[in-house]
Amino acid sequence: MMKRYILTILLAFSSSQLIAEEKFEGLQLASAPINYTDMASIKRGATFFATNCMSCHTLSYLRYDKVAKEAGIDPNQKPISLNGVIPPDLSLEADVRGVDWIYTYLHSFYKDPATPSGVNNLVFPGTAMPAILSPYQGEQVLVEKPVRDLFGYLQWYDLVVPTKQGTMTPEQFDTVTADLVNFLAYAAAPYRAEQERLGYWVLGFLVILFVLMYLLKKEYWKDVETHRKK
Repeated sequence: MMKRYILTILLAFSSSQLIAEEKFEGLQLASAPINYTDMASIKRGATFFATNCMSCHTLSYLRYDKVAKEAGIDPNQKPISLNGVIPPDLSLEADVRGVDWIYTYLHSFYKDPATPSGVNNLVFPGTAMPAILSPYQGEQVLVEKPVRDLFGYLQWYDLVVPTKQGTMTPEQFDTVTADLVNFLAYAAAPYRAEQERLGYWVLGFLVILFVLMYLLKKEYWKDVETHRKK
């Protein structure tokens, strides 16, 4: 278990460096608007994953719980090859990359005729993944001269411009991708919400225990002081 956490931390650190090392220097990750306790969002994300992502990606390390079963996710699903590349298992992707990385990645595909799939990605240049979400989001192309903010940073939407509207509005696409990322965060740590809930109870118990121990200490020292005076 400890080895897994150490590996996750190292991979997360290395992936965070990609933003600075790749050609889109100064690109900032968008903040994923997810809620780890929103089970409705998690279930919607699971359904979307089963419909759009499961044909290529696996979730081998996700415990086959009620959420996965309701969405029709098969834990024994075998990945298929895309241009000779096996798509990664996404069970721990939220821990390895981070939810902000995934959320930004899903938003930042753009047309690139130089790639086998005809698209590329701002966060992960050279990705083998096709733009399977473009029917929902629409198509985007690179901005020739992006404008940086006062600190020299860029957001993904500073680097691309839409050229074709998808079946969803930008707001609807944001909601769908947030649900999907929320599900992937749940897949990586399905007991996070329960652990946080128990954590508050533990902290409350410690506060009460501290008060009781303080009162007990005062009671003991009162007897000690009385004995000394005698």
